[in-house]
Amino acid sequence: MTTRVTQIAGLIAIAIFLLTLPLFATQFLVVQIGIQSLFLGIVALSLIFLAGYGGLVSLAQIALYGASGYVLAIITVSYGQPWFVGVIAGLIFSTLLAGVFALISVRTQGIYFIMITLAEAMLVFYYADQDRIFTNGHTGINGVRPPTVGPIVMSDPNTFYYTTLLIAALVYLSLRYIVRAPFGLALQGIRDNAQRMQSLGFNVYAHRVTAFTLAGFIAGIGGILGTWYDGAISPGSIDLTRTINVLIIAVLGGLSYFEGAFVGALFFTLVTNFASSFTDRFNTVIGLAFLVVALFFPDGLIGLSMKTLHIIARIVPWRGRRAGVKPAPTSPSSPVQAPGNSRSVASDALAEDKELSIVSVNPEEEEKEQ
Repeated sequence: MTTRVTQIAGLIAIAIFLLTLPLFATQFLVVQIGIQSLFLGIVALSLIFLAGYGGLVSLAQIALYGASGYVLAIITVSYGQPWFVGVIAGLIFSTLLAGVFALISVRTQGIYFIMITLAEAMLVFYYADQDRIFTNGHTGINGVRPPTVGPIVMSDPNTFYYTTLLIAALVYLSLRYIVRAPFGLALQGIRDNAQRMQSLGFNVYAHRVTAFTLAGFIAGIGGILGTWYDGAISPGSIDLTRTINVLIIAVLGGLSYFEGAFVGALFFTLVTNFASSFTDRFNTVIGLAFLVVALFFPDGLIGLSMKTLHIIARIVPWRGRRAGVKPAPTSPSSPVQAPGNSRSVASDALAEDKELSIVSVNPEEEEKEQ
């Protein structure tokens, strides 16, 4: 109960902080840190959904980000169409392109999948860099402005921040729902044991294609917001460096947690903006942080914070017992398991049925149980 109350209190505190950030923070923090962390976090969410819940580490997410941004820029700037036409077309194109990429890549696994998605990302990059008709080559397309919808002026920094925050929250909550739905549970089962899920009648290939396509749609949302934020789109926005940056953000935050996308994006943005004030080699700082997290904290910054809270929770009751405080009685809803081999055959069968019916659990719940 105490842990649950602490989590709820933490979520309320984070929500209040995010909602009131423009009221006390400078415009630099709101624009350079807040907005940038949010739309980069959305792109990282698409990667964490694939890698953490589908077992597919994709390097094509920034290419899908750029695909939606380029379509938005082409339609609204080059052809002068309304903003909503560009948004819809951009999201449709990034989703369809993700579906095509998925049909090519999801039959492979491991390093082969990573290399194929990297090749797909570089394909989009070199097309954008060399095409002169639609993408305007290396220069890209400038003059992409956020729209004005009635009284809502998206070009205002505070308005753009709240819009990005709302979209990020909706994407986050939608993914939380999806991974608990039958499709999400089946996807996690495929991540854990694809052959077993195939033998149980699940179409492994179709689930992976659907997951990759959905991740492309999410990356496309980040591409729309990122293009409005930058006011332009160019091959430099989707090059190899940006491709690797998304992976770094996801690993820094934690590939097993959706919250890690935004924590990693915040850390990455802070280092990028402030470390560059002290040294020109700020990428070295990011690389060293990546190595430290990957080697010593494989669950990322979120996993590190959760382990720290667990350690504190264990120390506090121990000190209470040292002081003579009686421990709380065992909850009747949590029966004590009998020792030895006293379980009946029926309970063993029930446990086996439960193991077969529940294909996989949420990695977040596994972390809490540990």
